Amino acid sequence: MLGKNIQILFILFFVSNNASARELYGPDAGVVPFGMGRAYSAIADDWLALHYNPAGLALVRKVDFQVFDIKVSSNQDVIGDYKNISDLDSSGSTASTLDKYAGKHVAAQISNHTQITVPYVALGFSYDVRAEIDTQNKSLPVTNMRFTRDFKVSVGGAASIGKQKDLRFGARFDWIKRKGGYRKLRIDEISGSTSALVDFFNNYGDGIAGTFGMQYKLPLQGRTEVITSFVWHDIGKTSYGSHTMANRPTRTDDNITVGAAIRLPIGGRKNRRLERRYGPTRSTNHLTFAFDYSHLNYSLDEEHFPKHIHLGMNLDLPILSIQLGLNQTSFTMGTSFDIGIIRVAVATYAEELGSYAGQRRDRRYLLSIGSGLGFKGF
Repeated sequence: MLGKNIQILFILFFVSNNASARELYGPDAGVVPFGMGRAYSAIADDWLALHYNPAGLALVRKVDFQVFDIKVSSNQDVIGDYKNISDLDSSGSTASTLDKYAGKHVAAQISNHTQITVPYVALGFSYDVRAEIDTQNKSLPVTNMRFTRDFKVSVGGAASIGKQKDLRFGARFDWIKRKGGYRKLRIDEISGSTSALVDFFNNYGDGIAGTFGMQYKLPLQGRTEVITSFVWHDIGKTSYGSHTMANRPTRTDDNITVGAAIRLPIGGRKNRRLERRYGPTRSTNHLTFAFDYSHLNYSLDEEHFPKHIHLGMNLDLPILSIQLGLNQTSFTMGTSFDIGIIRVAVATYAEELGSYAGQRRDRRYLLSIGSGLGFKGF
């Protein structure tokens, strides 16, 4: 009850009538960052650094080969409306079926990441498919739909200054082949079958994206680390296809994120999971607290202040890691553990879909199964 009251006060204090009703997208590789409320830019220093802050690649000490990392994600309405989803076939009326989704937001995603990471450099291949249906206004029946299928090749590199690599810089370049995008469709635009629906998302286009990141570790005594971060994702926005194309795939907006984290070593025993990742000098168990302020390039008139906020905690233990956090105004949690060379991770988090925080929360659930092989560095 106390936690709920704090959330309500937080929301009321920052209410803005000028905010826009949309989801703020960000990096989405892995599952651990979602359990931490998506606060990851300052602590990204393993294979996920390529996606969240390429500056963290400077801390990689060994060769890491992510053979695969398959992730499945869905929200509550997918779980509760499986029958309606199965009715979306060519034998039924698509318009009447979509009417059952009035007031709901149905979202699902499946992706895979394969990546080779060596000290200072990483090369990754990603495949991502997302589908969403969102119908909110019955008096003006417009259905917001998204279907995107992305194949991406990413290459990133980093450099550091100082003996302890206190100041780190990194960049990533992506080549993306995208199909589909976002559409606002009236019911009269949708005929009686899914084949007509598919035609709205048959557009293809290629795009080149760039990301720049920085991390700075404060020069403190002892083993406690305090890190600050800056990342600019999709610099200048990422467009797909030629400007002469009449119906290009939806572009990806840029996202400037600043963050900070504190990493506290706990216990004196070596953690073999961490030793494989970081080497013997950083192999003790750790408790980490992190903060990110995302979409700094959006003014508070455009996006409600709490929609920018991300807080997270990660407890890294020999057998598993445990995450807790706050994504915007919603609690998050997750865990990750290794079974031999197989890594399993689960998490739940929520995204704000309304004009202001607390108006529309979309609870989501993630599961990933991955396999990574570590080799001695050079």
